Amino acid sequence: MMIFDGKAVAYERKKLLKEKIGKLPHLRIYSLVFQEDHPSIIYANLKKKDAESVGVEYEIVILPISTTLEEVKERLLQAGADSTISAIIVQKPAKTLEPNPTWWSEIVSSIHQKKDVDGLRLDRVVLPATARAILSIFDSACEHLRFKPKGKVAVVLGRSEIVGKPVADELEKRYHMIVHRFGRKELATQPEILKQADLLVSATGQEGLVTDDMLKQGVIVIDAGSPKAEVNTTGLFEVASFLSPVPGGVGPMTRVCLLENLIDLVQ
Repeated sequence: MMIFDGKAVAYERKKLLKEKIGKLPHLRIYSLVFQEDHPSIIYANLKKKDAESVGVEYEIVILPISTTLEEVKERLLQAGADSTISAIIVQKPAKTLEPNPTWWSEIVSSIHQKKDVDGLRLDRVVLPATARAILSIFDSACEHLRFKPKGKVAVVLGRSEIVGKPVADELEKRYHMIVHRFGRKELATQPEILKQADLLVSATGQEGLVTDDMLKQGVIVIDAGSPKAEVNTTGLFEVASFLSPVPGGVGPMTRVCLLENLIDLVQ
């Protein structure tokens, strides 16, 4: 079984990015993070480190969770109008800002479409960074295994608008695969679906959701769990042909794909 080394691949990709960015005007990313959301602050700082390593300015603005929705939206609209800002990122907090059920969609719609580097908007210009990372890893698997995806079966676990859905859509459109889309509840009632999968992408947020006995021999596994692995690796080495693990797989690739999205936005 091949284990994908996301850190090593991301490192090489960043070297190419640094060359490209060196030929462009100054680039600046504006990132909003909420004070009480410590994992998001850690992740934002990792993004900042990556960005600065290739010559991109990365400004982190930390707001208290008590900040009103209107204030957040106003900050985003100002950033959208600021010609010195190339891209905007908002780290979604674990807690809601206020009881309004549409609070997150209102925040996302306040991000300027052409600065939406994370691909959060429904009318996005670029693919969400995590989805782009997963597909890039799949390309590596296809190349390494000489795997031809057309007509093969993919199972995508998770239906989020920025991971599961765009990945499934692209596997159908770009790779011409037969795609089964499942949430955790559906998988619980139909676990046998995994035995059909030539490719498994797991992005549900549930740790240890999949075990080796649920999978077919030779399956390609891309684990997009965060922060814990969704695919139990016990026994997996005898079953899978390719594994993108947690940690070290999708995570570092997502950060480099974010920077590749930035290049796509400004060119």
